[in-house]
Amino acid sequence: MDLEEQTLRYYLSLFSVIIFLFYSYYIVHFQFLFNDKHIIKIAKGDSISKISEKIIIDKNYLQKKIYYLLIKFSNKYFSPINYGDFLIEKNSNILSVLKTVSKASNINYEITIIEGWEKYQLTNYLKKFFTTHAIIDYDTLLSDTYYINSSNSLDEFFNLLHLDKKKFFDKFQNNELLNLYTEKEILIISSLIEKEANNIDDRKLIASVIFNRLKNNMRLQIDATVIFTLTEGKFKLNRKLTLTDLKIQHPFNTYYIYGLPPDLISYVGPETVKIVLENPKSDFLFYFYNILEKKHIFSKNFKEHKIKLNEYRKKI
Repeated sequence: MDLEEQTLRYYLSLFSVIIFLFYSYYIVHFQFLFNDKHIIKIAKGDSISKISEKIIIDKNYLQKKIYYLLIKFSNKYFSPINYGDFLIEKNSNILSVLKTVSKASNINYEITIIEGWEKYQLTNYLKKFFTTHAIIDYDTLLSDTYYINSSNSLDEFFNLLHLDKKKFFDKFQNNELLNLYTEKEILIISSLIEKEANNIDDRKLIASVIFNRLKNNMRLQIDATVIFTLTEGKFKLNRKLTLTDLKIQHPFNTYYIYGLPPDLISYVGPETVKIVLENPKSDFLFYFYNILEKKHIFSKNFKEHKIKLNEYRKKI
């Protein structure tokens, strides 16, 4: 190979390197990865290769190779890539994307747990937010709206629930009712009310009925506990209760047992717990739900209760 050919090859190689560097600079700084807003989901433990596939879409081989090397280099020597869901703004280049995914997830979720929900409902609902699943005990949390980052794990969410419930009850340390009942018993009473009442006035009166019946050593005879006896909070009962159901010998059936059931029958909200801790007073011992008036009808004794119930049954 003569000197002239060597020189030519040298300049061609140099020119190729320069072209490659200019091309790399261009696609890194001026080429947009997404024309519209885009969400990148990076799971904990994803390899750089897998992360690259999620970031680099519809690019040619050379572009993919350049982006891959840049992602790998950036992750190792500059800012490690985080996990979670990331919102990428439209017209973002690779540098903007790397800057975004190297920070905490920029997507927050609003998780609203409904008062009166049962375990199967919450379990199904949380599948939208977490890849791992678990059944959460009723006394673990207070039904409310919680805000989490998409990178938060289920365990971190559990810790948030525990902390929120603790803060709530810390405000009521001097409440007289907590000297008579344990925190869990207050939650159990609240869960009975959640399943029975549909407005604040009814909640207060039903709470007073429960306390009155407990003081008089009367069975609570709450239909919601019979439903829980049958479903165990695993599904919705799509039929009416029967007299046979009321006679089931079960620790949750308040037509069978005296006192409170051993555990909650649903998740409870802070507002209902506050009502219970107010220890509302009344002379009522009985009630039933009037579907025509969409409210509960209360009575002070069984005779009065029976008269009102018979009058109601004639109307339906």
